Amino acid sequence: MVDVKYSWYGNFYGIAWRSNAGNPIAVPLFVKQEESQKIADIVKLWKPKDIHLTFIEKDDGNYAICIYQEAESGENIGLYRSGMSQTGTYGKIKNMIEKKSSMWNPLRAYIQIVYAKDPADSSTYQNMTDYIIVGRLEIISESALKSKKFATERAAHTTLGGYSVEDTNGEN
Repeated sequence: MVDVKYSWYGNFYGIAWRSNAGNPIAVPLFVKQEESQKIADIVKLWKPKDIHLTFIEKDDGNYAICIYQEAESGENIGLYRSGMSQTGTYGKIKNMIEKKSSMWNPLRAYIQIVYAKDPADSSTYQNMTDYIIVGRLEIISESALKSKKFATERAAHTTLGGYSVEDTNGEN
């Protein structure tokens, strides 16, 4: 396999949550329309079977989200956001994932890029992509980043692990 390089994009507002037929949808929220369109145009080209969505639970009660397309080579864009609380909506989504993950009741997870003129007002949300099926969904601990399996997530975490909601509020 040729060396894969990722440009990690972490300067988006945050993550909102939706569900479709009991399946979770991770919604990266952007507050700058041009940037949301740029990322949406890239994500629309991703192959669902190669999309990875990883939740990295940190020991401090927060979590990070890492979204990327597994690629053989080249320069690729990935999304990474840290500093979000494991309580509230994330706890409900995690519970949904754990309950529905069985051979008899397969879980489908999705992502959807959204532009939010005002993130506090969901009526201002504009979908920049349709629901995009995720090929691999994982919930891991921060210590699992030491594993070779999570080398891409480790690269994102190392590059953008310092991001937190407080650091990027009002930015995009």
